[in-house]
Amino acid sequence: MPQHVWTSVVRPVRGTAVARVVVLAHSGAGPNALLPTVRWLPHDVEAVGVTLPGRERRFGEDPSRILEDPEGAVAAVAGELRTLSPLPTVLFGHSMGAAFAVALALADPDLCRALVLSAHPNGGSRTALAGKWSEEDLMDILERGGGTPAEVLQDEYLQAHLLNVLRCDLTLGHRLATGHAHRTLPVPLIVLGGRDDALTETAELTRWSRRAGAGLRNRVFSGGHFYLLDEANQKDVADEIAGALRVSATG
Repeated sequence: MPQHVWTSVVRPVRGTAVARVVVLAHSGAGPNALLPTVRWLPHDVEAVGVTLPGRERRFGEDPSRILEDPEGAVAAVAGELRTLSPLPTVLFGHSMGAAFAVALALADPDLCRALVLSAHPNGGSRTALAGKWSEEDLMDILERGGGTPAEVLQDEYLQAHLLNVLRCDLTLGHRLATGHAHRTLPVPLIVLGGRDDALTETAELTRWSRRAGAGLRNRVFSGGHFYLLDEANQKDVADEIAGALRVSATG
């Protein structure tokens, strides 16, 4: 794979790749956060992660830069994905990552054959406040969502960095989600969520039916906002992603 800024292989295949999953993580995180689930994908499915500024290998970059031109960031990611070897591809986005995945599919419908959208309602999150989050608001979101290591929240520097990235990501997700809220998606949708998600009610997930131009499958798992990282759910979520590849290959 060429050296890219936005994308990189986060789980290589064993042997020859027959398909690809593009992984887009939640606010404040990078694709490696979803590896506990991605690792359950079939061995011949390549996983490519999208890394935004301010996290993982781009930790030292200013996360607010992306807000200057969100659509430009989407175009940059799409451009890198187009340089990859052609394979049947599914975009898999969790929470804010789902909004980015939808934006990618709308920017270039040939990028993917299906979308797997996790813990993200059609039209954007109810936590979106157009970027006007206080530190208390952001901490409340982290506490309700769960999944943030205690050692991060207890480290003053890491907490400040995380809150800055989170604020930028939530703003980005809100802008992308509201910007394409009424456009029909031309690929099959698989929409997943957690039954006890404090940030996204399961009833909100069904609203994707309004935009499903090529079919929709909903599935609700036990657990909260990070249900997909619960050990009991990891393989089943990966099976849903792999199933999306099979559906797209025959659709």
